[in-house]
Amino acid sequence: MPAEQVVSSETQVTALTLQYFRNGLHCSEAILRAFNEVYNLGFETQYYKIATGFGSGMGKSGCCCGTVTGAVMVLGLIAGRTKNYESEKIVYAATQELHEKFRANHKALCCRVLTKNVVWSSAEHKMLCAQYVSDTARITGEIIRERLWEYLPEGGSRHVALKRNPLALLRYITGRGK
Repeated sequence: MPAEQVVSSETQVTALTLQYFRNGLHCSEAILRAFNEVYNLGFETQYYKIATGFGSGMGKSGCCCGTVTGAVMVLGLIAGRTKNYESEKIVYAATQELHEKFRANHKALCCRVLTKNVVWSSAEHKMLCAQYVSDTARITGEIIRERLWEYLPEGGSRHVALKRNPLALLRYITGRGK
């Protein structure tokens, strides 16, 4: 996938994520579904339900924001491992970046903290969460564009070399391989 197409996809996925959320999907479901569709991640639609329990801060417990957990699932689909001897470092680095950027923007990741000043299920609550959904989609799209586009379907084959070559992996993670 050419870099220009990734930037276009980034805008499209943010809008689609917000649309799905406004149409009734939970935050985690909206993120997973939109990214899967826009980036053709190959996640079968019957498995979208895996994201349901992460909505509302993990099943309404108020823990980690569902948009963030949905985005972590997306990053895992793109750069996660399928075998125990493959490296987790790339997806861990991307996940840490997501965590740091979201926390820098919103001062917390806990759903309970993020929504403490609004009445649950109110219009104000929905509008606030729509901001989190949009922001998380944007951040995740940026991470994909800046770090993971080679891992997308048709994005290139560099990921094979990175997974098999520890020095190339180290250069990639530290940003010295660009």
